[in-house]
Amino acid sequence: MTRAFRWMPHDGRRHAIRSELAPREEGATLCGLPLTVPPSQSYVNWCWPTCADCDVAWRTHEGIAVFPGQRTDRPDQPACAR
Repeated sequence: MTRAFRWMPHDGRRHAIRSELAPREEGATLCGLPLTVPPSQSYVNWCWPTCADCDVAWRTHEGIAVFPGQRTDRPDQPACAR
């Protein structure tokens, strides 16, 4: 099954982008941030918090219930635990 969107780190958060965007191609995140897809991705940044607006838009598109609670970032936790 091909998904319409995929996730990538951008501007301090994990954002959803259209799946067909290729490296070096310009586009936008689901929350509307402009971006150019990098030629390669650093997996270090995959632990960034998920963009709440992209998450809601993605879940709505996929027919998945919106996450019921708001998560808060805690600086005393590792990024992957947030």
